[in-house]
Amino acid sequence: MAKRPGGVMVQGTEATRSQLIPVITKWNELGKTAQLGPVLFCIVVFFGMATFGSTTTIVYPIVAADGKQYIDPRYWIYTSNFLIMLAVFLTMVSMWFIYRMIGKDKSWYVLLGAAGFSAYYLWLMQVDHDFLWMYEFFHLHLAGGEPDANAPFIQLFIQHFLGTGFFEEIVKALPILGLVAAARYMTPEVRAKIGVEEPLDGILIGAASGGGFAIMETLIQYTPRDLVNTWTTTVLQFRGVSSQNIDATLNNMSGDQLRYLINQGSDLLNTAPGIKWLIIRSIDLSFGHMAYAGYFGYFIGLSVIKPEQRWKILLIGLASASLPHALWDTVASMDTVPLQAAIALLSYAVLAAAVLKAREISPNRNLLQPSVIFGASRMVPAYAAPVPSAPPVAYASPVVSAPPVAYAAPVVSASPVARVGLAADAAPAPVASNSTGAAVSNGNRLRVGAKFLVIVPGLRLLEHQVPGLLAQSPGGPVAEVTRNPNDPSVLGLTNLSSSAWEAVSNGSRRQIAPGQTIKLAPGAKIDFGSTDGEVG
Repeated sequence: MAKRPGGVMVQGTEATRSQLIPVITKWNELGKTAQLGPVLFCIVVFFGMATFGSTTTIVYPIVAADGKQYIDPRYWIYTSNFLIMLAVFLTMVSMWFIYRMIGKDKSWYVLLGAAGFSAYYLWLMQVDHDFLWMYEFFHLHLAGGEPDANAPFIQLFIQHFLGTGFFEEIVKALPILGLVAAARYMTPEVRAKIGVEEPLDGILIGAASGGGFAIMETLIQYTPRDLVNTWTTTVLQFRGVSSQNIDATLNNMSGDQLRYLINQGSDLLNTAPGIKWLIIRSIDLSFGHMAYAGYFGYFIGLSVIKPEQRWKILLIGLASASLPHALWDTVASMDTVPLQAAIALLSYAVLAAAVLKAREISPNRNLLQPSVIFGASRMVPAYAAPVPSAPPVAYASPVVSAPPVAYAAPVVSASPVARVGLAADAAPAPVASNSTGAAVSNGNRLRVGAKFLVIVPGLRLLEHQVPGLLAQSPGGPVAEVTRNPNDPSVLGLTNLSSSAWEAVSNGSRRQIAPGQTIKLAPGAKIDFGSTDGEVG
């Protein structure tokens, strides 16, 4: 195989060895492919289920509050290795879907840690009564008692909203809040990897925490109840008890009789009947709990970049996440499947909307991967044509005052051309275009968020143009285009705000302190904190 001038490949008549055995030359690149991790995980799960996935029942008795006797055997924990592996696998598939939709690189260690924390906390509440105080506060005191399925709709909804919604969303948010509190002790590199810097981080960690909560709730509450119901019903029907008398028969049995009946059903059927219900409930609970927790995580991340409104944002987020949660629980007690499907669609719609908004306002937007849903990329380019990345060069220099200009900043939009505060006799700088009429970047434009500004000496950016930045003087600019005193042909953007920026180059970051200037070279990327900029 040869190359023409310009790099066009010309295929030879015979296949080469590397074409016939591609693994020889591409072996070192396999570990860098995004699909390798999920494939390896699926292979491990397959062999794990085949080798250790027994459906033999594992029983965990639950001790009563007095610590001396067991509670009703119908409410013990019944599971198996196969059910545990299947629940983890289904939840991880859900988590991967959300991870790809968000498109931000985040350490899977922190995501698995958040899931493990929520799962373990729920386990402790089930087996250790000392951890029930939070549950009792929200359900018994704030909501006024346990939800009653026979109560009027409004009363049932309020009990689920204040009890179930508030309690479970706060529990799932604990890992996110803990990382927010620990951020002050992290270096910038560690914070970017495992911390909560923006709403996307909150969504990811919240969804992971919700996934862990869903796994445990499915395995220790819902699936055991389904298994016990199947076991006892099957054995009693074999004994000739009619289906109308099954509940009365069970209620008249002693604890030992119930235990013997459950053992008979378990020996006869094992946990195989629970597979169907576990699959249904894992998909339901994963996307439900992960959606609610991810939505609240969006607000926690938003409170990080807008600390002046922290408590207002957190309260709105808790109420917003608890609302669909309470609707789902209320409708579930009514056993209306179409309405449940509508609530499920609403729950995931609010999470998807939060993801889209979080990507839009992300200070790391230029570093995000395309948002992939069913193989389709959702990434709106910031400009029409890509430009080669050039490392931004920051140089410390005094602020060079340019002659005052009569306009704030000409803003170039895609179509039509918009001019903000532009004098009547002035015109924006021309933008080059190619043969198709699309704008071509030539380094004379600065994108700030979704707006494009023409770079001219003396251009000043105000607070409303770069949300989140505060000027050093009231009403003053937060940035100004200045000339390099050593080379007037070189333009830079001087930081006139009260906080530091970060220059982004090849994934690395370097601070631009107030008073310092970053060179406006084509491809230079700037993280202003709550928004980002790029020279095109």
